[in-house]
Amino acid sequence: MRNVTHVVSGLLLAATLALTYPSLGHHSPAAFDGDAVVSVRGTVTRFDFRNPHVYIYMDSVDDAGNITAWEIESDWMTELRRLGWSHDSLAPGDQIIVQAHPARNPARHYMNLISLEKQDGTVLSSWDLSPEETPRVQQQSSSIAGRWLPDRSFPRYFALTADAANAAGLAAMASYVESENPGAQCAPHPIPQRLGHPHVNDIEVLQDRVVITAETSGEPRIVYLDGRTVPTDAEPSDRGHSVGYWDEDVLVVETTNFAPHRKGNGQTIPSGPQKRLTERYGLNESGTQLTVEYVLEDPDYLSRPVAGRFEWQFAPHMEFNPFSCDPEVARRYLRGE
Repeated sequence: MRNVTHVVSGLLLAATLALTYPSLGHHSPAAFDGDAVVSVRGTVTRFDFRNPHVYIYMDSVDDAGNITAWEIESDWMTELRRLGWSHDSLAPGDQIIVQAHPARNPARHYMNLISLEKQDGTVLSSWDLSPEETPRVQQQSSSIAGRWLPDRSFPRYFALTADAANAAGLAAMASYVESENPGAQCAPHPIPQRLGHPHVNDIEVLQDRVVITAETSGEPRIVYLDGRTVPTDAEPSDRGHSVGYWDEDVLVVETTNFAPHRKGNGQTIPSGPQKRLTERYGLNESGTQLTVEYVLEDPDYLSRPVAGRFEWQFAPHMEFNPFSCDPEVARRYLRGE
């Protein structure tokens, strides 16, 4: 194994860089101190490679011989696979050095992984350390159809909606407790938040509809292009009801009939029955990138419309991982909250 001082120094540098890319996964990071980084050496006792979060269990021993059992949370299995992780990445008995954000509750031996190093020198990191983990390809698309990888700009979306929150939105933010999180019940990320997560989306363009299938949802979105109007009596759902039309080569989508969602408009801002989302999907001149512009309206919780954009990279080479979520794993982080 390489010199431990060198290993820890390298990992601390990576940890410093990680603070620029906050880890905001299926649930709120409120349980962790994102400004603090700890380094812990230990022995793996268990490795759970499942969605929506991968967990590592490790025992560390201090100078007095006291053993501490650690629970270490990481990202989606889908994301980690693209960084070289697999079910066989770790096994009981492996010696590792972990860099992580510690739990805010000092009585809970719980950490949010930044990176780890194995005894053979292999470094495994969370995706927040690798903004370019997927090589950009030069293949071009002639339309919005195809496979696309969104950027990581959902934290910017959170900031925009928080800034636009009205009195009801601010009160909901202040009163939020993590047990209210729909993600703990395996509910997919709501839109438009989902549009800024680094999970693959497939777009299929048909004559009367566009079908958008995301790795982060078990059901595809259907955008109807048959001339129907936005319905007033459709059954509300987390995806809402979407109708669209072509503005030359740009797909314009209007979505209403959203079911109320505790985090429908941001990290801790709910959405109400008046939520309305307008999206524009347009290909850039090179055919390598899709720009998704959006305007979000919800007078129940937002004082004004919120406008923003996400960038999607053309990624025909990437594997599509169907949505999966283990309810027991999804709720696991709530222990001790």
